[in-house]
Amino acid sequence: MRLDPMLKEAVTELLLEEADCLDERRWHDWLALYQDDAVYWAPSWDDDDVLIDNPRGEISLIYCGNRDRMGDRVWRIESGLSSSLLRMPRTRHFVTNIRLRQATADDVIATANFQVNTYKHEEQRTDMFFGHYRYRLTRVGDALQIREKYIVVCNDIIPRQMDIFNV
Repeated sequence: MRLDPMLKEAVTELLLEEADCLDERRWHDWLALYQDDAVYWAPSWDDDDVLIDNPRGEISLIYCGNRDRMGDRVWRIESGLSSSLLRMPRTRHFVTNIRLRQATADDVIATANFQVNTYKHEEQRTDMFFGHYRYRLTRVGDALQIREKYIVVCNDIIPRQMDIFNV
């Protein structure tokens, strides 16, 4: 695929903005990066090298079939009703190896690697999540929005609850 530098820059900026929104807890700005019918999916591992492929029939680490479901997760974070989220961990997302895999007039497929470090003060413990993303982005005017985010978490053991801010 011939690389369009301006498209690569726009994709990179979108992925880095998403990471910043999560680290800075700008939940509604984060949601605005997604289309209404966006799918956000972190499948679980079925075997050492096999991920599940049916989010509606098998257990996923996270599955939100549209932006409203993602908004439900944001509501849970903001509501104060979840005792595990009363003191949010500090997070820092590192997004690397961003590559454009396919581009049409309407859509862009991009991949990236990630590492997210989290620190929860009362536990005085730092955890790390790592893996890779696959994005399907849609052109909306001169901008891009996320239509699908597929997250492969490579950790064998999830050290605590995992939510949108951890990956």
